[in-house]
Amino acid sequence: MQTLRESLEEAFPPADAAPDVLCLGLGSPSSSRDARAQLALLLAACDDLRIDHTKVSVFDPVFAEQDLQLLAQHGLIPFPENRMARHVLKSPTIAFMPHCDLHLYENLLRENWSKAQLPNVLLIANRLSEYAESIPARKLAAEHPCVARLAPYLTSRPLRPCAPYPTAFNNTAVQFVRTSALAERDSEWWSLPARSPVLTAPASSGLVGTPRDPTPPPRPRSPSANLPVGRPDNEISGTNVNVDATNADADADANANADGDARVLEPDATPSNVRVPATSDRGDVTQEPTAAS
Repeated sequence: MQTLRESLEEAFPPADAAPDVLCLGLGSPSSSRDARAQLALLLAACDDLRIDHTKVSVFDPVFAEQDLQLLAQHGLIPFPENRMARHVLKSPTIAFMPHCDLHLYENLLRENWSKAQLPNVLLIANRLSEYAESIPARKLAAEHPCVARLAPYLTSRPLRPCAPYPTAFNNTAVQFVRTSALAERDSEWWSLPARSPVLTAPASSGLVGTPRDPTPPPRPRSPSANLPVGRPDNEISGTNVNVDATNADADADANANADGDARVLEPDATPSNVRVPATSDRGDVTQEPTAAS
C-alpha cells in the first residue's frame, strides 16, 4: 500500500480523521470479474489505511440486488441517486473510479473547480494524461476543459500491472494536484465554458459505469505492462481478499494492494475475510455472497 499511503500524505494535510471514499462506476461484482478485483482492492486499501467502511459511498446504476447485499455486508454505503459524478467534495476524499467514462471525471472535477476544493480530490482512476496525449487538444479543451487544463499539473503514480486481472487496473493511477501547482493559475484558467451536452445529461440516465471505459483511446502498449507481478505470497497481513474466478483455469484467490497488483495466493493460503461471489462461464451467479468474518 506504499504508493497510496505516500500519495495521501502528499495530497492531504495531516488530520486526525481518515479521508472519505467515493466509489463510482465499479460495475456489478456479481457478474464482472474485473469489478470483483476492483472491489477487493478497495476493501483492502480501506483496511490498510484504517478507513472505516461506513465512510465509503458507492454508486453504479448496474448494481443488482445481490451486489447491494454484498456491499452492505461489508459496511459500504450505497448512494441513493445517480449524480453523474457531480459530487462536491468539502473534505479530503479518495475518488475510486477505475475505468469510468471520461465525462464522469470531467463532471467531478468541474464540481470542485476551485483552489479550495481541487486539493480535496485524490483520484484512483484512468490516467488523465493519457487522454491529453491521445485526444486532439482542441477537442479535449472544448468537450472536457477541466481534464485538459488539470492533466499537466497532476501528480500521477501508475498502479503496477496485474497479470491475473489485466483489464481491471490497466491505465489506472493514483492522481492528485498539489496546492502549490494551483497557486499561479490565473482567472482565465479557472473560467470554464458552458457544459457540453454529454455533461448535462439527466441524472436518471444511468450513464455512470454504463458502459465502462477500460482504457483511454488506444496507445502503444507500455513495456511496463509486461512486468512480473511478484511473489505469490501474501504481503498484506490480515487483509487477504478472495476474488473467485469465472472459470476453472482462473480459479485463484487474490490479494489486491494499492500498488495495483493482485498476487495469486498459494492453495494453502489463509482464507480471506472477504468473499466476492463467483460466476459461471455464462455470467450467472453460482455462489451467494459471504459476509465478512
